[in-house]
Amino acid sequence: MNQWTRLALGRTLVCLLCLGTARAQQLPLRYFGQQDGLGNLSVTALAQDSTGYLWVGTENGLFRYNGARFERFGREQGLLQTGITALLVQGERLWVGTNEGLYRRDGARLVPLQYQGKHLSIWPGQMFAIAHDGALLFVSARHLYRLTDKQGDTVIEPYFSEQQIERQPMLGDIASVSADAKGVWLGCGTSLCRSAAAGVTVWDGASGVPASVWWNILQAADGTLWSRGEHAVIALAPGAPRFADRAPPGDVMHKMSQMSALHSDAAQAVLTSTDAGLARWRDGRWELFGPRNGLQSAGGVDVTLADRDGGLWIGTRGRGLAQWRGYGQWENWSSVQGLQDDVILSFARDGQGRVHVGTRSGPALMEQGALRPIAAHADHQWADQAVDRGGRVWSGTYPGLLYRHDASAGTEVLVATLPPILHLRTDRDGVLWIGTNNGVYMLEHPELGGQPKLAPGLAAVGDLSDEAVADSCQNAKGEQWFVSEHLLLRYDRQRWERYKLLEANGTDAFWSIGCAPDGRLWIGSSGSGVWQAWLGKRGLERQPAARLKGLAAMALHVDRRGWLWVGTDAGIVVRNGEQLRRLDQEDGLVWNDVNGRGFYEDADGSMWVATSNGVSHILHPERLFPLPAVDAVLEKVMRDGQHIGLQDGASLPWTDKALNFSLASLTYQHRGGLRFRYRLEGLEQGWSLSATPDIRYASLAPGSYRLQFGVTDVDTGTTPALREIGFTVTPPWWRTTTFYLLCILALTGAIVTFHRYRIRALTRRNARMEKLVRELVRERTQELEQSQDALRLQATQDGLTKAWNRAAMMEYLEEAVLRGSQLRRPFLVVLLDLDHFKRVNDTYGHLAGDSVLREVVARLGGAVRSSDLVGRYGGEEFLLLLPELDQARGVAQLERLRRVIEAAPVPLDDGQAIDVTASFGVAEFDPAKPLAPLELIGRADAALYRAKALGRNRVVFDGGGA
Repeated sequence: MNQWTRLALGRTLVCLLCLGTARAQQLPLRYFGQQDGLGNLSVTALAQDSTGYLWVGTENGLFRYNGARFERFGREQGLLQTGITALLVQGERLWVGTNEGLYRRDGARLVPLQYQGKHLSIWPGQMFAIAHDGALLFVSARHLYRLTDKQGDTVIEPYFSEQQIERQPMLGDIASVSADAKGVWLGCGTSLCRSAAAGVTVWDGASGVPASVWWNILQAADGTLWSRGEHAVIALAPGAPRFADRAPPGDVMHKMSQMSALHSDAAQAVLTSTDAGLARWRDGRWELFGPRNGLQSAGGVDVTLADRDGGLWIGTRGRGLAQWRGYGQWENWSSVQGLQDDVILSFARDGQGRVHVGTRSGPALMEQGALRPIAAHADHQWADQAVDRGGRVWSGTYPGLLYRHDASAGTEVLVATLPPILHLRTDRDGVLWIGTNNGVYMLEHPELGGQPKLAPGLAAVGDLSDEAVADSCQNAKGEQWFVSEHLLLRYDRQRWERYKLLEANGTDAFWSIGCAPDGRLWIGSSGSGVWQAWLGKRGLERQPAARLKGLAAMALHVDRRGWLWVGTDAGIVVRNGEQLRRLDQEDGLVWNDVNGRGFYEDADGSMWVATSNGVSHILHPERLFPLPAVDAVLEKVMRDGQHIGLQDGASLPWTDKALNFSLASLTYQHRGGLRFRYRLEGLEQGWSLSATPDIRYASLAPGSYRLQFGVTDVDTGTTPALREIGFTVTPPWWRTTTFYLLCILALTGAIVTFHRYRIRALTRRNARMEKLVRELVRERTQELEQSQDALRLQATQDGLTKAWNRAAMMEYLEEAVLRGSQLRRPFLVVLLDLDHFKRVNDTYGHLAGDSVLREVVARLGGAVRSSDLVGRYGGEEFLLLLPELDQARGVAQLERLRRVIEAAPVPLDDGQAIDVTASFGVAEFDPAKPLAPLELIGRADAALYRAKALGRNRVVFDGGGA
C-alpha cells in the first residue's frame, strides 16, 4: 500500500466522521429546460447582474432570465460563438467567455475583444477575477492576462512577463484565478500559486496541496481558502501553514470532467460538485445531495450560484438549470427518504431530542435527520401527539387508541382505548387534554401514569355525542378553549361553558382553533375560512378575519410571537399582525395540501408542517418577514419588430404600427401572486392589472404620454412605488402646425398677390371701363371661391369613391364625441368591410375592384340619412357615423344598408356582374360612459372581427349583439 493509497483511506475514514448525519432531504427543485425557453440543457456558467437579471451560459447559447422567461443573446447582439465557457459581472458590465473569444457587454451589445489582432480563447472553468484595482484578470489558453481601461481605450497585457514564465514555467500553465485585496491565487500546473507584491509563492505537496489540476479557487468570508482539483478538495484556514484535506467521503469525485463547481452560498456554506450531484460543507461536516434527494444532474453539476435573495441555482450538464426553492429555509422529507407513508398527520419532539412523526401508517422517529419507521403500528393513523413534563410522547389514533412512547424500549405502550381520538395537547400545568368524537378527556398528571377520564363537569354543557372535538388552545388567562364542528367549549378551571357557532344542520364546519395573545380566538373552517371570536357583552361574538375569508383552513396555530399560521389546501398563510405571507411549493413547501394537525412549533422556533405528500420543516420562520421586495422594470420597447431605446422624455415619430412594452419583475421567489399594474397617461385613466408582462398599444395618436407601471403581489398585498417613463408621439409632417401655417400663408400670399395685380390693372383703365372692371372682378372672385371649394373638397374627399376620406372622418368622429358628450346624445360608429374583396381584385382585376368600391359608396349614399356620414377608412373598409341612433334604434337602419349592398350584383364594363356583401362592426357611443374616438374605432373593429368570424354578411354590435 503506497503513501497516497494510505492517505486516501485515512481521508475516507476521517471524512466519514465529518459526514456525520447528513440529512437525506427531499430537495424542492424546479428544473428549467427547453419548454421554458432555455434552448440548451448543458449549463456552463451563471451570473446575476446589478439589475437582478440571471445570466445563463450554455454549450449552445447565452440566455438572460427575468423570472418569467429566457431571452437568447446571439449574433443580433454581437455574440458570434454559441459555446459559453465563463461569465462574470463587474458593476454594470458583463464579461462573457467562449472557446473562441472574450466579450464585454456594452449596453445591448456584446463587443468582442482582441489581443494583438487575435481573438482570445476562454476555456471552461474559473477564468475570470476582478483585481483589487478593478482590472479584469482572465485566463486565455492557459496564460493570465490583465485588462484595464485607460483613457477610454481597452488595454490587454500579460500578467506575467516571459522572463517570469521562463523562471517558473507553471505560470504559463494557469487553470484558474481568484483575486483578493493583497494579490492573486492561481491554479498553476499541478500546484497552487500565490502572486503578491513580494513575488510568487508555490504551494505544492509539501504544503498539503497534492498534485492535481486545480480548477476552482474560493475565498470564503471567514478567510478560509478553498480549492477544488480533479479528485480533491483542500482548504487553508487563516494563518495555517498548510492546506487541509477537505474532500467529501467516499469515491464521490471519481469521474473525469472538464468542469467542476466550487462556490459558497449566502450563509457561507461551501458547495462543490460530485459525480452524483452536490456536496455541501456546513457546520464542520459534508452533506451529499443526489438522485435520492431529487437532484438529477445528468452529466454532473457544472456551476452553482447564490442569488441576491439567498436562493441557489444549479447548472447541470444535460438537465438544464435547477432552482433550489427555499434554499437555507426549508427541509423536506417524503417516503423516498424513509417515511412509511407520505400522508403526515402530527409531530412531537421528545425529551431526548427526537422528532416523532405521525403518519397515516403509524409513527416514525427522526433523529438528526435520519428517519426510522416503527413498523409495529403501520395499521394505525397517528392522529395527534403531545409531550408530557417528563419528555415522553403521547399519541392518539383515529380508532381511539392512546399510546405512550417507551424511550428505553423504543416501543409504543397502549394506555387506554377511547372514542376516536382527534386531538392531544398538554397545557401549561402539564394536564393532557384529549379531544375525541365523543367529548373531551383528560389525564391530570400523565408523567405519573394513570387512566384518562371524561373531563369533570363537562356533562353540564349537554350531550356532545355528535360533536367531534377537533382542536384546542389555552389563552393567557389559563382558560381552555375547545372547538368542535358546531360548538366552542370554554373551561376556566371551575366550570364549562358552551357557545354555538352553527346550527347542527349547518353546511359549514369548524376544525381548528388558536388563542391570540390579546385574548381573542382564531377559528378555522374548511368552508368559510378563518374567523375571529371573542366574549363580548352579548356573549360570543365573531366576524370573518380580514383577508382570510374563503380559505379552506385545515389547521391553525398561533406561535410564540403571536403570529397566526393557517394551513390550507393551497399552501400556508402566515399573518404577523400586519402583513400576510403565503407559502407554497414555489417557496419550498413539499406539497401544497396541508394535512392533519398541520403545524408543530419546535423549541428553537422552527416550524414543522404536515402535508399529504411529506414533511416540511421551516428552519427560520423569523425570516419570513419583512416580505421580499418586489419591483418592476421596463425591459424593452418594440415597434414593428424593432427595438427602441426609449428614454424618459424621448420623441417617437407617428406610425400606424403598435407600440409594445415588456415589463419584468426580477424576483425569483413566490412569483405566482405577482401582477403587473399599468396605465398610459394621456390615453387612459384607469389601471390595468395583468399576470402577463407584455403591454400593447396600437397606433398611438400624436401627443404626450407617460407610461406608469409597477408590480403588486396579490397574495401579500405588497405594492411598491410606481415607475414611469414619458414620451411624445410627434405627428406626421402633413399634420404639423408648421404645415398648416405654410398652407395658410401660401393661400394668403396668393390672394394678396392676385388682388394687387387686379388693382394695378384697374388703375390703368379709364373711367369708361369701370363697369366692365367691376364685372370682371366679380367673375374672378367667384372663380377664386370655386377654386378654394375645390381644394377643400379635394383635401377631405377620397379620390376614387368621392366619399369622405379617413382624415375627414376622424375629425367628424372627434366632433361627434364632443357634441354627444355635451348634448348627452348617442350615436353609432360603424366599420364596414367588403367580404372577400381580395377575390374580386384577383379574379376580375383592380379596375373591377375600383368599380365595386364606387358602386358601394353610391348605394350607401342613396340609402343613408342626410345627417349620416360615409367615409372610406382604407382599402375595402368604410367608416359610417350615424348620429342620434343607439343600438336599439339603429338595427333596422343597418340591416337596410347591408341589404342595399347585397341587393344586386355590381355590373362591370365587360358585361359581367359581381355579387357583393359586407360585414358590419358597430360600436355605440354612450354619453353616460363616453369613450375616446380610437376606443370607439377599436370596439367597432373588434365587432367587425366577430362578424367575420361568424360567417360574414352580417351586422354585429360591440358586446356580441348581432
